[in-house]
Amino acid sequence: MARNQMLTGIIKGRELQTIVQEDQMARLEFVDGSIMTVQLGASPANLTPENGVVAAVRQAGTTLQIDMEGGETLTLQTAETTSCVMLRDGNGTFEYSD
Repeated sequence: MARNQMLTGIIKGRELQTIVQEDQMARLEFVDGSIMTVQLGASPANLTPENGVVAAVRQAGTTLQIDMEGGETLTLQTAETTSCVMLRDGNGTFEYSD
């Protein structure tokens, strides 16, 4: 699976605090106050918070994987191949969207 270089460059080193799942949306909240929202596919899995520091992000089709420094990987199935991920920093300023 190919690395999403742009998103990796933005969130690498950020510590994931919690994941909140509401229907077809996952909200990943980071310790620095930034929030990444992901529109999930029709059958989202129950997401377990993977506290840890982001090492890399990989993406292929509707699969988005967030690799943590400790070796864990959080896998999300997005609703579409694009236009499903948005990231805002702790001040609410737009940082990334695909």
